[in-house]
Amino acid sequence: MADYAGAEEAIRQRLAANWQATRITDQNAQPDDPWPPVDGDGVLQPWVNLEIECSGSKIVGQGRPGNHVYRYDGLIIVHVFTPVNTGASQGKQLAVAIGEIFRRQKFYDDVSPGCCVRTEDPYPAEGNAKSDDGNWFGTTMMCPFVYWHRG
Repeated sequence: MADYAGAEEAIRQRLAANWQATRITDQNAQPDDPWPPVDGDGVLQPWVNLEIECSGSKIVGQGRPGNHVYRYDGLIIVHVFTPVNTGASQGKQLAVAIGEIFRRQKFYDDVSPGCCVRTEDPYPAEGNAKSDDGNWFGTTMMCPFVYWHRG
């Protein structure tokens, strides 16, 4: 049975299946070692962190119980971290490439009839934040989505 938690997991799986350029970390999950990511010479490598936020839900239209249409509005947020002093363009390029994974897609529609995730147009949001430890420069990609649920 499809539900909002499953929709979030489908977003995670979509990113993991379509992104191999860097390591991916997730909310409330300890990154795998080695951490931070480095190449064979010990040079810091870019990585991304996925966040998924829900901004609300509501019943859309009329229907009998068990056949209501619910709309969950949310935002896919992927923070791209590149080593400081490497310029802003690499982070922006990675953010744009990640956005294309989600641009106007429909998925998670094979679990229950009338349920799916639909994404909208992504945009690179921020690109001027250093991490607290001073090692990373952050650029953020955001993509609005709607999870449609019939139940």
